[in-house]
Amino acid sequence: MTQSKQIVKRIIDLAMIALLPLLMAEILIGQEIHEWLGTAMLVLFLAHHLLNPGWWKGLPKGKYTPSRALGTALDLLLLLDMIALFVSGIMMSGFVFRFLHINGGMMIARQLHLFASHWGLILMSAHLGMHMEQFFPLFRKMFHLSQKSAARTWTLRVIAVVLSAYGVYAFITQHMTDYLFLQTHFVLFDETKAAAFYFTETAAMMNLFAAAACLAT
Repeated sequence: MTQSKQIVKRIIDLAMIALLPLLMAEILIGQEIHEWLGTAMLVLFLAHHLLNPGWWKGLPKGKYTPSRALGTALDLLLLLDMIALFVSGIMMSGFVFRFLHINGGMMIARQLHLFASHWGLILMSAHLGMHMEQFFPLFRKMFHLSQKSAARTWTLRVIAVVLSAYGVYAFITQHMTDYLFLQTHFVLFDETKAAAFYFTETAAMMNLFAAAACLAT
């Protein structure tokens, strides 16, 4: 694989990671922007798979170690989750895909979208954690880090632990289990909370599941 293609792949991955907290905050950004960002996520997701054909070709090949089995199961679940998100999102669209004139099934689509979006946060974050090492060369090049540093490594670990602890707090206070197990059909949003805190909490939860997946592998 050429270096330029590798860089494009990492840029696409980073763009998807950046979009995730925004997409989880539809109440803050509005439905129309949410739909356009969701469409951008769809395009990036398709590009991600088109640039990684080896993953599909390699599925029936080789030995499945526990780590590979876990990673493959996670990737397949993420694929199904994203399909559910895109289909339900298109069904509910009032702006980007309005020209399709889809009628009916809105209640089911809304419930599916809410369910899949919160599982998607976990699955995409875990996917990131399992492939984190692929980003290290890009980060070193971006920040001109030519040598390994024990101090830097431990600093990043401490930051990851602190963010993970905050992620646990956010997971509880945002009642994530209600969405994950269909205990509610509506988003419960604290309007007294500043937008910055909401995005920080979402990022902390992403860090929590990414760190958990990284440790699991």
